[in-house]
Amino acid sequence: MLDSWTAIRWGDDNLTWVVHYPDEFVDLWVKSEADRQRMNAEQEAAYRKSFTEELRTGASTTILLSVHAFGQNPVNISPLSKNITLIDPSGKRVSPIAFEKKLDSPMNGLVQGLVFFPRQESENFSIAVKSLARDRETLFAFGGQTIDTSPLATAPGVDTPQAQSQPAETVVKIPTPPKPVKPPTPPDKPEAPTSDEPAFSAGGEIFPPTRPPLPPDDAGTPEETQPAPTPQTSAASSASLGSRQVLEIYLNAWIAGDTDVMYTLLSAESQTKLSKELFARDMMSDSFRRALKEGYKTDWSGETAKVTVAKRILFMKTLDSRQIKFVKEGESARVSW
Repeated sequence: MLDSWTAIRWGDDNLTWVVHYPDEFVDLWVKSEADRQRMNAEQEAAYRKSFTEELRTGASTTILLSVHAFGQNPVNISPLSKNITLIDPSGKRVSPIAFEKKLDSPMNGLVQGLVFFPRQESENFSIAVKSLARDRETLFAFGGQTIDTSPLATAPGVDTPQAQSQPAETVVKIPTPPKPVKPPTPPDKPEAPTSDEPAFSAGGEIFPPTRPPLPPDDAGTPEETQPAPTPQTSAASSASLGSRQVLEIYLNAWIAGDTDVMYTLLSAESQTKLSKELFARDMMSDSFRRALKEGYKTDWSGETAKVTVAKRILFMKTLDSRQIKFVKEGESARVSW
């Protein structure tokens, strides 16, 4: 299905491709991710909800625009609201209703973002993008549609029998650099296990995916003098914990789905504003929770922690952050909601 709904075109010092996500794609992708992450029925339903909300499935016709700019000058297709259009089977041009802001700025390297158009009843459409090539508008057609690539072309009708008969195919071969030879590992220094933590460009503390704590008898010798508490830590034992320790308990509890522990870590003022039931519903439905399982990064500014995760949408990862503020209550830090 992705093969049918992916179109690739070369521009001036750029390679650009467009992917469309039809409604029937959702079932296939959610099932694939549920199997990969071993989700139960409740987790799969929550993932489906968050996935459809992010792609606005059912409400919009959504595409992923990927621009790989490899020249000396950045690619600039701003203003995107005027330089990208959807062309329906009748030739009518439709402007986007929303898009990610990073697509509206000069682009270097690989930049990917979602673009949302008004929902189309027919999926026999094409996408036109200006400013990718000097002498023409770049057209992207799907599912075997043919397009006119002459200079300054406008989109022809794509629903004729002749247009459907000849599938368009683009083959891109990118040379693979040779892999560096890894020096042998000395016998007294065993090779460290690989990590699946996300690669972030900014600084800060990096935390790998959280694993369940070992039972006390098998805990072994901790590497730090003060091990991080687990989500099962009671309110009494965490009475004098600092902000960093409370954050670790809070995030571990969020990953584990233990909203009771999370709620006890809220400040008294926050608990008066938000019921336990409403808080639990919001936390369990937030797609940020699933991304936390893959690893996260924290940056501190005073008593505020910025927690950043890499959210995976198909082959694209986007960074998402939450600001978590802390207040002092007695001898302990508490989360201010």
